[in-house]
Amino acid sequence: MNCGTSIIPSPRRQPWVRILSDSDGVCLSELMISLAIGAAVLATALSTLNIVQAHAGKQHRTLNHQQDLRSGLEVFEQEVRLATADEIETAASKEFLFHANLADHRTTTTTEVSPGSSVLPVLDGRGWGEGKTIRLCGQHVCESHRLARPGQRNQLTLAEPVGMSFPKGAALQVINRVKYYVKGNEGGTSNLMRMVDGGAGVLIGGLGDLQFSYWNDMGQGTTQPSQVKRVVLEIHSSQPLHRMVREVSIRS
Repeated sequence: MNCGTSIIPSPRRQPWVRILSDSDGVCLSELMISLAIGAAVLATALSTLNIVQAHAGKQHRTLNHQQDLRSGLEVFEQEVRLATADEIETAASKEFLFHANLADHRTTTTTEVSPGSSVLPVLDGRGWGEGKTIRLCGQHVCESHRLARPGQRNQLTLAEPVGMSFPKGAALQVINRVKYYVKGNEGGTSNLMRMVDGGAGVLIGGLGDLQFSYWNDMGQGTTQPSQVKRVVLEIHSSQPLHRMVREVSIRS
């Protein structure tokens, strides 16, 4: 059909045929070209939208990863600062294990405690969880015990009795077992794991590599727990901020 040729419409033709054939309207070939151009424009627009969405998704994942890094490192720093050299159990390149009172649970006995006692009268035992390890200290000696039940307002119940006497005002505190360690993934990435009293979870995931190092008061590297004064965590990540180092001084 030639778009430049005028065709006299038949009265018996259907209306849509008259529209396509009208010399003053749009011919079929023009309509097909217009549809093709519209389809191409739509495809380009969809492709652009997909690229924008993919870029936005990548930025969102990057921001989330950076936030996880910051939050995880804040937790690490806060807890490691509570450690002392006497309470460090393991100081290895892929594992750091120590004991500390993370929630600062402390109280004192309100009366003298006799040997064989398993119920301790205390100033305030609320919030002390069942199964937690506690340390009871007098003037010259300490004992560690586990709680048989959650702490109460005026008493703590031990899973086993004390072995010696303790005076009124003896100090009590919760001692958490805290472990940071590296766990590899199948995809070649690594996670920084955190375990407190046996419950483990991922603190920071999707890392390229990470390791711990330890330094004494002379600024020399050491692996002896009793000599550790500073703990350094070095992280290599595939995301932006490719290398991060956190140095934490422990309690004297």
